[in-house]
Amino acid sequence: MAKTKTRGEGSTAIRAYFSKNPKATAQEVVDALKAEGVTVTASLVYSVKALGKKKKKKAGKSNAAARMEKAAAWADGVTGSTKADLIRETAKSMPKPVRPKDVIAALREKGVTASSTQVSTVLKSMGMKRRRKAAVGGAAPAVASNGLNIDDLVAAKKLVSQVGSVEKVREALAALARLG
Repeated sequence: MAKTKTRGEGSTAIRAYFSKNPKATAQEVVDALKAEGVTVTASLVYSVKALGKKKKKKAGKSNAAARMEKAAAWADGVTGSTKADLIRETAKSMPKPVRPKDVIAALREKGVTASSTQVSTVLKSMGMKRRRKAAVGGAAPAVASNGLNIDDLVAAKKLVSQVGSVEKVREALAALARLG
């Protein structure tokens, strides 16, 4: 007579079988458990096996603990607990204006490597990066060496096209000067 299966019984049986036979294939597990009277599917075996691998990985240190250890390892006696803290301390100790390349050079002397992007981001969060002021109004008109700007040149070109040639414009200007 088939025994009644309770929830999780198949998974528990699969885990127990894998603890004794870790290299067993899914079909071997299904056949062995069927002989014991427990019915499981191959897909359940794959799922339990995959979850078992994830749990083994998580059994180690937590991500936060691993990050803290890594930070402590690279700091190696240097003050400050993180790279950002080191960047802040270095930037505060430098004369203004603080440039990322100067901070990187100072950190390199301490044995810490930092990218320009990291340093720029930390400096900006500290309020140490200069912000460029927006230009007020439009650009100033370009002025030629003889004191004429673009508007004057455009007007002169229009006059030349109305009169016909530059020589005729010169004659007209000379006559205008004589009238005075």
